[in-house]
Amino acid sequence: MTTSATSGPAHLFSDAGAVLAESIVWDPDQHVLRWTDITLGTLNTADASGSPLSAVPLPPPLASFQPRAQGGFVAALGDTVVVTDADGGDPRTIAHVEHAHAGIRFNEGKCDPFGRFLVGSMNLTTGEPDGALYSVEPDGTTRLLRGGFGTTNGFEWSPVGDLMYVTDTSTSTIYRGTYGPDGELGELEPFVVGAPHDGLVRDDEGCFWSASYGEGHIERYDASGAHLETVDVPAPNVTSVAFGGDDMSTLFVATARENLTEEQLEEHPHSGGVFAVPTRVHGVPAFAFGG
Repeated sequence: MTTSATSGPAHLFSDAGAVLAESIVWDPDQHVLRWTDITLGTLNTADASGSPLSAVPLPPPLASFQPRAQGGFVAALGDTVVVTDADGGDPRTIAHVEHAHAGIRFNEGKCDPFGRFLVGSMNLTTGEPDGALYSVEPDGTTRLLRGGFGTTNGFEWSPVGDLMYVTDTSTSTIYRGTYGPDGELGELEPFVVGAPHDGLVRDDEGCFWSASYGEGHIERYDASGAHLETVDVPAPNVTSVAFGGDDMSTLFVATARENLTEEQLEEHPHSGGVFAVPTRVHGVPAFAFGG
């Protein structure tokens, strides 16, 4: 099903030139946008106009990060979770995971509505589904929620937190399962199938926006999983999506230069940049770790 457009065209917000931009977060207090370059290990900040403000180095791969209620950030590196100071520096390890083998690293990370940091892993080498999804408490207590993922990606929750949505890019599927204040994840069932889904975000109409890695667009789905809209992005490798801006109606979109040929880079010279899509809907600020 396709409805009338919810959004306008995507335009370049920041020509970041990232190898692999991910984990977009809008800061409504400081009116800035942040994202990681996983490969370079930088935590990047731009002002509301897209002008770069800082690029704080952390040990790569800097897979993902989220705001921390006490200030600073929680971040996932290769196999550790750290907390930082207000500027993103001085990382202190609070959790460590032994991956199944050396070809696995952390990937998507997002805080749930109850203040936990959920982080998934991905298999970079064999393609086997031996990635996993973990839950990290503010005191560092870590538990395995589910195994069997190839590339854990795209997390979201229902408005009251009773459902969790989690993506496995390797199976082209967004799953959903019951969830709640105890942080337990129920059995997963397919929600949307059939595209290389990456990042995921929910809007205030209860619909979901999913990045399609390698396909250069964003797809919007309603709460039943029915397709509503496609937004083209002038870069093939679309990764992370998040709402922001003064009224939280701008959909920010991260992209990557990795895995592109010279010909593709010539055709899409702003790959690795961050794009902005005006919409008529709104998002909510990111949940904070320990919030």
